[in-house]
Amino acid sequence: MTVCGPSQSGKTRYIMNIIKHNQTLIEPPPDKLIYLYSVEQTDYDEIKTHIRDNTNYSTLQTYEFLDCSQGIRPWDEIKPKLGKATLLVLDDLMIIGASNKINLENLNNIASRDSHHSNTSVIFVCQNLNYGSGKLRNCRVNSQYHTVFKSLTDSRDMEMVVANKKIPLTLLHKILADVGKKQYGYLVFDGSPKSYANTRVRTNIFPEDETTIYETNNDV
Repeated sequence: MTVCGPSQSGKTRYIMNIIKHNQTLIEPPPDKLIYLYSVEQTDYDEIKTHIRDNTNYSTLQTYEFLDCSQGIRPWDEIKPKLGKATLLVLDDLMIIGASNKINLENLNNIASRDSHHSNTSVIFVCQNLNYGSGKLRNCRVNSQYHTVFKSLTDSRDMEMVVANKKIPLTLLHKILADVGKKQYGYLVFDGSPKSYANTRVRTNIFPEDETTIYETNNDV
């Protein structure tokens, strides 16, 4: 999954909700969280506390947070830390990932080739889908799900996704007008081959929400 949106748009809260509802949303449910980051956030403490407090009720039992501010960890360093089923979050590593060839290769490999063969679900978090003039395209195109948060100043990320899925821009603007009514509005574009064609664009996906499905008249 790719999660994209500007700062303070609600990305970290969204990831927290995925972690809380992992047994409903992720198959197979993870038993370990590995979280790669470049800037530590206070929200991480809430994630750690939730996992510790719910070990009796959840398959998610352990976590590791890895500081990548000095460089993206190579897969050989991450692989021994994996659980039987792992949720791997790559949180806002675009700048470091695009800074040199080694970091770029490590990030692209983690998000695609290496994780696909290790029973690992990946969430790639970014602020811009085209950061680095497409250097991180591999992370984006290997995602079956794209969650894009609303931006009051720039809709190009949303437009990029709908263009790839051949959804008319006029329809997108109508959908955005509805999504924009919510403070932390977002759209999920579902590209999984297992999903139904008429449920591929939706918002409010968590169990406590009233999910909205948008008709696109396209098999996207």
